[in-house]
Amino acid sequence: MDNGSYTRAKHRRGQIMRWGILLCGILILLCLATGCRYTAAPADLLQKPAIAPEKQAIVQAIEENLPAYSKLTLPLREDHMEAIRLIDADGDGTKEAVVSYYNEYSSPELMVFKYTSGQWKPWVLVQQPLARLIDWLKIEDLDKDGHMEIMIGWIGAFDSPNVLEIYSFNTKPVRGDTGKLILKPVETLPYSYGDTGDINEDGRLELAILSEIGTSQEMAMPEYHLTLYNWKNGGMQELYTENLYNDVNNYDRLIIGRISPRHRGIILEASTGAHSTYTAMYVWERNKLRLVFPTGAKGQEGLSGTPTMSKDINADGILELSWAREAPGYEDISYAESKWLNEWMQWDGKKGFEKITEEFTDYRYGIQLRIPEQWIGRYTLHSSNEAHAFVAIDYWNEKLNMTSDLATLYAVPLKQWESVESEWRQQGKSYRQLLKDSGNIFAVSFVKEAPAKWPEAERQAFSEMAGVEAELASSLTIRND
Repeated sequence: MDNGSYTRAKHRRGQIMRWGILLCGILILLCLATGCRYTAAPADLLQKPAIAPEKQAIVQAIEENLPAYSKLTLPLREDHMEAIRLIDADGDGTKEAVVSYYNEYSSPELMVFKYTSGQWKPWVLVQQPLARLIDWLKIEDLDKDGHMEIMIGWIGAFDSPNVLEIYSFNTKPVRGDTGKLILKPVETLPYSYGDTGDINEDGRLELAILSEIGTSQEMAMPEYHLTLYNWKNGGMQELYTENLYNDVNNYDRLIIGRISPRHRGIILEASTGAHSTYTAMYVWERNKLRLVFPTGAKGQEGLSGTPTMSKDINADGILELSWAREAPGYEDISYAESKWLNEWMQWDGKKGFEKITEEFTDYRYGIQLRIPEQWIGRYTLHSSNEAHAFVAIDYWNEKLNMTSDLATLYAVPLKQWESVESEWRQQGKSYRQLLKDSGNIFAVSFVKEAPAKWPEAERQAFSEMAGVEAELASSLTIRND
């Protein structure tokens, strides 16, 4: 290939790469402008976006200033999953654009653009040459001084450790080897997982970091620690450290928030096996953390045979724990066939927990069934071999050893619904369509009456459970996350 051909080919590759960056930027900015769901269908994302002129200017600035062969990237975890964030970082009243991307060496970086003289121009770089991924990114004004802090959990490359670095826009950038302005970290801390929250209700955010010691061959089991920090006088000050339960694979979730009507605290979740998890709840009181779950009382171990994710289940501003248990009566079946129930428990601020609600979740379809009050204490669940059925529900009386089919839930693909419905009608099958979502029609079929030979009390209980059919759709929720 002659020099002219090589130059033209190289130029064309550069154009293609830059257009790729531009397209990514446009799509992500569309989400910024419209608040689109991340579960949008590909056809939705391929529609030509309407970009405001000021956002077109940002896209153009990114296309012109990001290194060749770079590409926009998202952190693995962030409150707002965006590669381009508009935020007033330095407190001057004008928003900056913070862009996350992989550079030409496949290292993650942030580039901050300022809007000056009617143009978006590169301002400072945030980089960690030894990192291969951005695990966590959060931009907050930790001390309420009008200047933002950036917290980045960097995943180390090769033998480099994971670190959390904190950058402040209240510090002066420095010139790097290439002459570009670089924001240097104010703090570098050991890191496995982190988040922020106001745990002591002082109106400012604290930083909570999970870290592990001894993951090399020197120790058979790592030691896990939870450390709380305050941001004061331009630096991190340690507030409290707690040694954690170590018999886990890894701590992979941390939530800070209200855990009772009168208390704030932290919930930690860790994996302990292929499917099992460990959950712990700590309350913040007298300037330290105290474990309130598990305590060993009433067999509490904090262990679950299926993944759990604590959250505010009833939107009352208080975090609940998810206590998982296998559906009764089927404890000896394989894990793949097991059905699990979640009891959502709220701490009473003293020594007990109150059940808020009970749910069944099927992660294949993202469906959550809030168990009707009429079923509590007298039902069980199991798998069904019937076509399109994803769970069968039985009336179940453990004391009398009495059980009978009550209902079956189905997920039927839309394109098959007409033929399935026709077949059900030919069979004389009673059914009710509940809702449509994600290409499926969800339906339920109830057994109308209990076995005729049953005692009247059991037949009445069965009738009460079957009586929820008309309201069952209101108990279903589809999660697309």
